[in-house]
Amino acid sequence: MITNAERRFMEQWRDQKSGPKWKYYLLFSMAWSVVSFLVIFFLLKLFTNLWQTGGANLIYLIVTIAVIVGFLSTHFTYTTHEKKYHAIMEREKNNKR
Repeated sequence: MITNAERRFMEQWRDQKSGPKWKYYLLFSMAWSVVSFLVIFFLLKLFTNLWQTGGANLIYLIVTIAVIVGFLSTHFTYTTHEKKYHAIMEREKNNKR
């Protein structure tokens, strides 16, 4: 028996991944990269004085780290949701037998 939360998850996940996989990765990687950049930037600004020693290179480093974190977050989310979706589908298939 599928719960309402699982049904809602399945509908939303089907909708999110309805297009090509690369579009999902592009959209969410960009979004997570922006969030990661802002978090890293403000934490470094708040807790360190690297801005006097790092200069422009520090921004390039933060952008690079943010892009990597954004891609990894997207990949982790995608694989986790796929596993959850397939587990629900498999459970329902076994319940119907």
